[in-house]
Amino acid sequence: MMKITFLLLLVALSAAGQNPQLNVYLTESRQFIAQKDYVQAYDRMMSAHALHPYHQGILYQLGVLCALTNRPEESITYLRKAIQINAGFKLADQPDLATLKDRADFRSLLELQKKLQLPIVSSDTAVVLRDRTLHIEAVTVDPATGTFYLGSIHRRKIVKVDPQGNASDFTSAGANGMTAVFGVRVDPKKNVLWACSSPIEEMQDYDSTAKSAVFQFDLKSGKQVRQYIPAVKKGHVLGDLVLNSRGEVFVSDSKNNVIFKVNEQTGSLDLFFESSEFWNLQGITFSPDGRYLFISDYIKGPYRLDMKTRALVKIQSSIENSLKGIDGLTFYDGSLIALQNGTSPLRATRYVLNGPMDTIIGATLIDQAHPAMNEPTIGTVDDHLFYYVANSQWGGYDDAHRQKPETELHDIVILKAKLR
Repeated sequence: MMKITFLLLLVALSAAGQNPQLNVYLTESRQFIAQKDYVQAYDRMMSAHALHPYHQGILYQLGVLCALTNRPEESITYLRKAIQINAGFKLADQPDLATLKDRADFRSLLELQKKLQLPIVSSDTAVVLRDRTLHIEAVTVDPATGTFYLGSIHRRKIVKVDPQGNASDFTSAGANGMTAVFGVRVDPKKNVLWACSSPIEEMQDYDSTAKSAVFQFDLKSGKQVRQYIPAVKKGHVLGDLVLNSRGEVFVSDSKNNVIFKVNEQTGSLDLFFESSEFWNLQGITFSPDGRYLFISDYIKGPYRLDMKTRALVKIQSSIENSLKGIDGLTFYDGSLIALQNGTSPLRATRYVLNGPMDTIIGATLIDQAHPAMNEPTIGTVDDHLFYYVANSQWGGYDDAHRQKPETELHDIVILKAKLR
């Protein structure tokens, strides 16, 4: 009897850009598996893969179905791609892969899987916050003072931590209509702190009518300078923001898959770029000269946007590492530092770019399966040190979006890694 574990993946595959036909193919494949008609099951799974070539579950199922339909080389190819995203898929002692067990390439695959599961720890602890209810999403550093600023999803505020580790509120909870705080960035030239926030059900005192906004604060006084609200009145999730070399602010909207630009002259938040290419926007970061904006699509991987021509290019890769599941994205010295919380194990990876910055040519793992990791999110670079939120705790809520008891949560950990 076939022991294949079929994953419907209906929830996971509901991301923006999905074709409804996808679930039809998955359901039909499941039905053929139940009938032990693996040829037809393979055909339907291939059709699903054509619509969603990035999903690890589909890749794994294809690998298994290839093994069951006498396609060993094809099976190894799909299984290899699958474990690059999720190294926990069952390969050894999997009855449905029995036809592969004596192959040298399958033995190599098992060795690769072991390597992908190994913990790699290069970071040290930079900050620990004992308030487990905060749910921190992003961290930034003031290079002049060494003070950290952290955005709280649940408590709807910004927390600052001085170089001695003393924490205090930079803003009070919900001040000025602030909702769940996602991205935060310091502009040391203008002595300003920027933050973006959006109402989500995980924040305390959730109000569906509250507005998404970008906030500008005076760094010394903590007073609000201005708010910038999207002109289009529809739901937004302003997930990250970044400054170019001129101090101009750009914001990603992961719900609508667009990039906004702050207009300080008009006080508006203007649409800057959108593309049907995107499925789920996350982190954004600039090249030092401001020519390129690098954008992480959580499903499809990173893109490069030419700020002058608005030409969008998908970053290619000459290496095997999966580029899926990138949340935070930070440019440093010709490379992209990616926080991958959509992979298993969780990873912080430095991807080296070629000269034109359109292809990844190398990779170094900063951390993999770090014991402090629990969904790493957004980081920042200061003085050749990379700081990042190690455990944002998106899993710290029940099905009704209520925060779990503190005994089930963890202290907030910011990790730091030397880049030189």
